Amino acid sequence: MGFTDSHHFRKTLAGCCMVAGPLFALAAFIVSPAIKSGSAAQVAQVAGHQDRFLLSGFLSLAAVALVIGGSLGLMHMLRERMVGYGNVGGVLTLVGLVFTMAQVAAQFTLWAAVNDGVQPADVSTWHTVTHDTAMVIPLVAVPWLAVVGFAVLAMGLYRAHVVDWWMAAMLAVGALGITLAGPLASLGVGIVGAALFLVGMGSIGMIVLRESDADWEHTPDYRGFRPAAGMR
Repeated sequence: MGFTDSHHFRKTLAGCCMVAGPLFALAAFIVSPAIKSGSAAQVAQVAGHQDRFLLSGFLSLAAVALVIGGSLGLMHMLRERMVGYGNVGGVLTLVGLVFTMAQVAAQFTLWAAVNDGVQPADVSTWHTVTHDTAMVIPLVAVPWLAVVGFAVLAMGLYRAHVVDWWMAAMLAVGALGITLAGPLASLGVGIVGAALFLVGMGSIGMIVLRESDADWEHTPDYRGFRPAAGMR
């Protein structure tokens, strides 16, 4: 019995999300202005590079949305083996990514505030966003759940023999690097983290795109990259 087009569509969509999401994240860091640790310095940086900051924000939104789709694909790959890793890691990842989306939305508010120049109230408001407990918990702390979630998913994928060890490692380390960029106020850390994340998740996405619909429904052991069109 052949698989319907819906199976092929879900496989293709998941694979594309795994590749495109990290790629958008890397682009967001590349175009972003410098990240500053102080509220006044960060507000001034955004005011001086408004177009780059806005573009980075849009790329970040696209990245998070696509990575959410890719994460669902990772969960699907663990639905028959290491199911616990897939369920726990997937839930943690999705919760963290949703709150990461809220974090990006808060940055759009900063962009709008400095359109008429930097005002003392802008600095005060951004300081509240980055230091007040009521804002720090959802916008700074909860997004770290995605890092834990990707680490759990990576471990599950490796233990289930679905991916090679370096793919799992790049997936987990890359997610950590992306999230550390803010606290460390380092654009370089973010770029490296996004690049590693692209290598890890993107490689898994290529596996998904190249495999058959039957393999997508019943994920086999990792056999290395295979030539397209079934050539050996």
